[in-house]
Amino acid sequence: MKVFLGNAPWKKGNRLGIRAGSRWPFTVESTGKVPGYLPFPFFLAYAAAVLEKNGIEVSLVDGIAEGIDTAAFINRIKQFGADLVLLETSTPSLSVDLSTAREIKEACGCLVALSGPHVSALFADVMKNDFIDFILYGEYEYTLLDLAEHLSKNKSLDDVKGLVYRKGAEVKVNERRPLIENLDELPWPARHFLPMYNYNDEFAGMKKPNTQIWASRGCPYGCIFCLWPKVMYGSRKYRVRDPKKVVDEMEWLIGEYKFNSIYFDDDTFNIGKDRIITLAHEIKARGINVPWSIMASSTPMDRDMLVAMKDAGLVSLKYGVESGDQAIIDGIHKGLNLEKLKAMVKETKALGINVHLTFTFGLPGETWDSVRKTIDFALTQDPDSLQFSICTPFPGTEYFDLADGKGFISTKDWDMYDGGCNAIIRTEHMTSAELTEAYKLANETWERHVLGRRLRRDPLGSAFRGMAHPVRSARQLAGLLIK
Repeated sequence: MKVFLGNAPWKKGNRLGIRAGSRWPFTVESTGKVPGYLPFPFFLAYAAAVLEKNGIEVSLVDGIAEGIDTAAFINRIKQFGADLVLLETSTPSLSVDLSTAREIKEACGCLVALSGPHVSALFADVMKNDFIDFILYGEYEYTLLDLAEHLSKNKSLDDVKGLVYRKGAEVKVNERRPLIENLDELPWPARHFLPMYNYNDEFAGMKKPNTQIWASRGCPYGCIFCLWPKVMYGSRKYRVRDPKKVVDEMEWLIGEYKFNSIYFDDDTFNIGKDRIITLAHEIKARGINVPWSIMASSTPMDRDMLVAMKDAGLVSLKYGVESGDQAIIDGIHKGLNLEKLKAMVKETKALGINVHLTFTFGLPGETWDSVRKTIDFALTQDPDSLQFSICTPFPGTEYFDLADGKGFISTKDWDMYDGGCNAIIRTEHMTSAELTEAYKLANETWERHVLGRRLRRDPLGSAFRGMAHPVRSARQLAGLLIK
């Protein structure tokens, strides 16, 4: 049994797709073959490692990270001689994913399986396509192993948990696979298949080349728009790895690939104060001098954790904020208090740790007043970097069901579910067009803020350094600051 795992190419005109590894799939404008921001495809890489560990011949190709087209991607499948192909999919890429799956079936004649949040939520619709043989829903590493072993032995698939498949003319849905309780039993991701220097999450002081790692899975908070707790994990259960084994992997990554920084791209890294401090002490004790960053929540954060992590090399972190209006945050069940967040941002910056904040427009109750509060809040926190987005309620989330029930979703054309450039949601008080306008206004306001900040810090140099036409740029800057 030969199993091929893939993150298939995804391109729309001059926009490149970001799918596997992203909790929020979207497209970005790019002049190159590979997006500048590209997360690591953890589920695919862990699944490949599990197969290898169990003696199954496997290949893993990330077509997006390699910058290849669909023809080249399918040729890799042919060369490998796959019996089973698994593609990780997403909502905005679904039409591309299905087209690629059909081409694979026609060109290779192999079995075709899909994974990812969209097919996990809407498997009945996807299985209407007769060229799809299986859907692996939720956390799928061991589902894929079971499927491959059952197929190789020609055994019934009735007991393969987490599997959707056909039994004659009937589509069968097996029970959900329990979550992996002991994450330390998993082998490290099969990074040897992948173009490791093409993955990048360069923010707020992170240095290239950088890599990403998980120290935990899951999140105990209840954000109604978040895909992974409800769809991929089916619960808010939070699971952790042994800190010593996490640092073992850090050391190996640095030694093997010479990365200049490491990013912990956990759903929420900083749950469990004792564990976080233990991990930080372990990093310091081993003399790891490579800077690192985390995806964090301000809710459990405190000074003790920040001090321990800073002392061990933490250079930056991300805090998810979503809105500058507390009423909106309360309505999405995030469990975040803006006053606590402000205190943690202040503490974080005071310790010399760079801060990245994320915000989104289009949550329930959004108004122009809440939009202005969010923009004002972002400016007053003055983070080193930030991200604004348009909220996209993906199928399977609580927000999708809520918005769909109120008639606030404008389309079921999944291609449009791209919060990097489209608004498919409206709220009680704002249209989709107004949300797009708010998104543009926020980015323009932030751009002016950053230019003004650079000018204030170095009025004679840094605001214009590297600009091709400094005099013209100076005039443009003056115009922006006056607006």
